Amino acid sequence: HPEQPGNHPLITDSCPEAIRKSVESSLRRLCTDHIDLYYQHRIDKNVEPEVVADTMSELIKEGKILHWGISEATAEYLRRAHRVCPVAAVQNRYSMMARWHESLFPVCEKLGVGFVAFSPLANGLLSKCYNTESMFDTQTDYRAVMPQYQEDSFEKNKCLFEMIEQLAMEKHATPAQISLAWMMSKKPWIVPIPGTRCLCRLKENIGAADI
Repeated sequence: HPEQPGNHPLITDSCPEAIRKSVESSLRRLCTDHIDLYYQHRIDKNVEPEVVADTMSELIKEGKILHWGISEATAEYLRRAHRVCPVAAVQNRYSMMARWHESLFPVCEKLGVGFVAFSPLANGLLSKCYNTESMFDTQTDYRAVMPQYQEDSFEKNKCLFEMIEQLAMEKHATPAQISLAWMMSKKPWIVPIPGTRCLCRLKENIGAADI
């Protein structure tokens, strides 16, 4: 149950009934009458993008959501959905180590869709806070099995890490700040959303805007 603590299975059901049920549940939990930006967080291969977009359009007309976005979107899916109801943002994985979604940039620019980059620090790896000896709890931390945290990945990306460290020294910044600044300098409509558990890291991330 989504209101219970702990991990929950990823549900990709994007039928109109499921979307409406999810929106109503979110409104109740957030104690609000509307959601500023509501995401379809994963594409449901069993539901056409036009159907999803039409449902979002109805929710916008009802005032329950103000804008909508798509996570892990492809160019074709984005175009088809956008024709029915304008998409405000796409939320895809993007970092110096994960650049395959750059092919989506021309479509976003043409349609006026913002690109929200999740995992902009490659799940913390680009912060240079971890190395081959870093250990993660296999029960609670999925980084324990992520490819970029395997030993051979550190060797393959050695040149990238060294370049980031060199730039950090030149700019009197941290590796994390360099990684975020690199991303923000590309397009004004690219917005990274790094996660953090402590205030000092939050302040560090904000500092990337000054580089």
